[in-house]
Amino acid sequence: MQFKIVRHRDQQGVYHEGNTVQCLRRVREVTPDYPEGKNVQRVVAKFDRAARELPADVANILTLDEREEWAAWREKQDEVHLQSVAQYELDTLADRLKVIRSGIAKGYAWTTTENAVAIRRGARAVIRALADLMPEPVRGRPVLEDDELELTLLPNFATPGTPEYESYQRLLEQHARRKAEDQGG
Repeated sequence: MQFKIVRHRDQQGVYHEGNTVQCLRRVREVTPDYPEGKNVQRVVAKFDRAARELPADVANILTLDEREEWAAWREKQDEVHLQSVAQYELDTLADRLKVIRSGIAKGYAWTTTENAVAIRRGARAVIRALADLMPEPVRGRPVLEDDELELTLLPNFATPGTPEYESYQRLLEQHARRKAEDQGG
């Protein structure tokens, strides 16, 4: 048994999936042209694509194995639909949250306490799920390489001839002496 969603072509030649599912059964057909028989597909039934359960008339036509195949096909279709909807919702979530925030802040939107609690639980669950996608935060001080350990001294911004200028110049000289002693010793 094959379950096929009927497709329609629009005026531009683009195919779109319709709302009907066809049940195609492969049968062996013997004709005068083919006395040994040939395999052909026949449409056994049609029903609404959104149906969660098989209609009664279709269920009567299908065998038990074919009904199990339909259940597996329905499950696969639901999974494909969930995947596309979930991706769209995740891609648009940041923009939608921005609209919600501004609507609440301006007083355009309100909700009940029960709904607010449900929203908070859902938001926390989404944040926990997104935590796996985010990089792990680095704890502690960054590890510096040997060439990064050298502190660069700022230029002397004090006006020449002032006590601040002279004090800074003495510090620069002391630093240069200590650096020379450390390298030479």
